[in-house]
Amino acid sequence: MPPASGAPRSDLDEVLMLDDLWNSAYHHRDPQRMAGVLADDWMAFFPDGTVVFKADLLEGMMRNAPAALVFERHASRVYGDTAVTRGTLYADGERVQSFFRVFARRAGMWQAVSVQVVP
Repeated sequence: MPPASGAPRSDLDEVLMLDDLWNSAYHHRDPQRMAGVLADDWMAFFPDGTVVFKADLLEGMMRNAPAALVFERHASRVYGDTAVTRGTLYADGERVQSFFRVFARRAGMWQAVSVQVVP
């Protein structure tokens, strides 16, 4: 939805909206919601060296243990057709991970293309 002023959303607004949808998908353990955020060629890199692809993440979301999740965003920036967000995830009050998410604008539409997760 456009800002109250009626002005079009900025690229940063679009990316932050996607970032919030990503977080919401985890809160609701909703692979369908997440599928709309991730590009088909999306991939994740985890601290142990594991690489996870979109299908793997979507399939595994329902196996995540129920937890009270809090996402804290620390930074976000747009660089032309690429954007990044950085944040920390807490589960049941405990810090679980920090992450660096990468978004790309393709054919005029923003999508998540990658994430780097660190302890």
